Amino acid sequence: MMLKMNRRVYIIIIVTIFVVSCGTRQQGQPQQSAVIEEPMFIQEVPQGWIPLLDGITLDGWETVRYGGEGEPFMKNGILTLPMAPFGAMTGLTLIDDDFPVINYEIYYEARRVEGNDMFGAMTFPYGNTFATLIVGGWGGATCGLSSIDDRDASSNETTKRIHFKDDQWYSIHVRLTPDSINAVIDNIKVIELATAGKKIHLRGGTTADYLTFSTFITTGEIGNLRMKKID
Repeated sequence: MMLKMNRRVYIIIIVTIFVVSCGTRQQGQPQQSAVIEEPMFIQEVPQGWIPLLDGITLDGWETVRYGGEGEPFMKNGILTLPMAPFGAMTGLTLIDDDFPVINYEIYYEARRVEGNDMFGAMTFPYGNTFATLIVGGWGGATCGLSSIDDRDASSNETTKRIHFKDDQWYSIHVRLTPDSINAVIDNIKVIELATAGKKIHLRGGTTADYLTFSTFITTGEIGNLRMKKID
């Protein structure tokens, strides 16, 4: 009798453990994770600077029609320039006839999120011409100014190679005066160019009318874009 009772208790205990265990495993199974959006990218606008993006819309900007380009968009305070689905480049240009052409500074932050090439290039007015700061071109590492005396950023005195990491923000600061063009990327001096006697121009086959940001077979993001006039 005692033996039978022990077996019955034993069976009840085993069944109880099994039920509790199954319930625990079921509760512990990972739930389908909800989509977690990045927090709002908060713009920093120091005194004297003018923000060029409102963080919500692309008012005042237009997509550059290269052919096969992606459609830029703004989300959570970040401008995204998607990889071109059918072409090579995606670009966005600021439509502002009052934008300065000399004696100004531009600051922005950029990161590469897909691809391995140019992810935060900026074409800017310089006096009566334009030039482009290349960021991560020619396979992902080349920086410099396109163009100087008919030589582009891959083969002139501003050519510099920087190893960029994906999904990492880089600060970019450009200063333009009548006699010089200077650019710094994360405290690395990329351009220190005395422009007297230099032919400053866009790379062959490209044109611009306003400030423009672009990517090449790459998705790039821009934040904290601002401008300051130099007295």
